Amino acid sequence: MQTTDEKKVYPTAPDAEGFYFKDTEDEEQAIFSKDYPNGNKIKKTNLPSSGLEAVVRELLGKDTKEITRHMDKDTERYQMAAITAATTIGGNKQTFEFFENMKLKDFNRLLSMYQDLNF
Repeated sequence: MQTTDEKKVYPTAPDAEGFYFKDTEDEEQAIFSKDYPNGNKIKKTNLPSSGLEAVVRELLGKDTKEITRHMDKDTERYQMAAITAATTIGGNKQTFEFFENMKLKDFNRLLSMYQDLNF
């Protein structure tokens, strides 16, 4: 148990799988981060409304092809298209429409994770 004299240090030490909390805000939202030896990063959490496990990864240049396909020439779809490309839910890729129909509370959590990794 942490006493009032102890100050928690961030980022926290990685667990056995390499996941850690980057900062206080991530810990409060139960958003775990993981850094891979090749420099890639992911974040994972259980979504607040659905309870499903979501993993968001850093995007690569080659992901722009998938993002462009999801946008279908509509630039207003960029943000959702990028999240669709970067995210797995329950270990599986989902369709653009899946994210369109997601509860906003869950979508905002994904958006926060996506932005932290990609901006």
